Amino acid sequence: MYLTTSSKLLFNQLVSEITSVYEENEAKSIVYLLVEHYLNLSKTDILLDYPINQSCDFQDIIHRLKIQEPVQYIIGETEFYGRKFKVTPDTLIPRPETEELVQLTFKSCESRGEQLLIGNKKILNSQSPLSILDMGTGSGCIAISLACELPNAQVYAYDISESALEIAKENAKINKANVLFEQVDILNLSPSSLSPFSIIVSNPPYVMNAEKLKMEQNVLDYEPHLALFVEDSNPLIFYKAIAEFASKTLINQGLCIVEINQAFGLETAELFWNQGFRSVEVVKDMFGKDRMVKAIL
Repeated sequence: MYLTTSSKLLFNQLVSEITSVYEENEAKSIVYLLVEHYLNLSKTDILLDYPINQSCDFQDIIHRLKIQEPVQYIIGETEFYGRKFKVTPDTLIPRPETEELVQLTFKSCESRGEQLLIGNKKILNSQSPLSILDMGTGSGCIAISLACELPNAQVYAYDISESALEIAKENAKINKANVLFEQVDILNLSPSSLSPFSIIVSNPPYVMNAEKLKMEQNVLDYEPHLALFVEDSNPLIFYKAIAEFASKTLINQGLCIVEINQAFGLETAELFWNQGFRSVEVVKDMFGKDRMVKAIL
């Protein structure tokens, strides 16, 4: 199957195989990832019809794609904030919106050496190293990205899943990031001996069970429900826990940024107001949807 030395012909054949399941542009994006991963050919190589000099049997891969297994799980990796991350069905596949959470953290806080500024107010000096906590780290993409971009910071990461933490630790090694991981249940937190933290970030579960009907089948069938869904009767359960924990463990003027369900922007913000945060803002994502809450204690 797919016996050819023409990269362009192979590309077109693979795209044709999966367009019954994926629309054409998505199919092309998927096949570009496959050909780069398995044949080490870039998009430019394909456009120039660079000859194929190694073999790969794509038959099983195409079958997996046709039953809507995410291509990131098939190749075992994805890109986030310019870096490669290993992903498995034990971890969520990082989304572009979560890259915006990382970017918002950098925009909100300007690091100069080991000084931290929020707005124009210095809240840390060289005697107080920057301390960051990622709550519900999954693949570790947020914590590791922050650790790489802020090398003088001490970054911690919590998750309840032992399997996810193992992947996160591998990703930290891959990206040469200094992150301390700990198995912790966000819903059963007590004030941490590691505190006070300068920054707390989180992308916790926030999709209601009632929203499952609107979701793509490849997400429902393959990504970990533990990291995705909350009960319809208590959709803000994780944000209540995070806001309470952050109010007790952040430094004065410390920052908390969380990714949220767009349907509950104001309600999520109110949780932080009720915990004594002096500045709370709902931030929209690239699609104009309420996607983050930024709170300063």
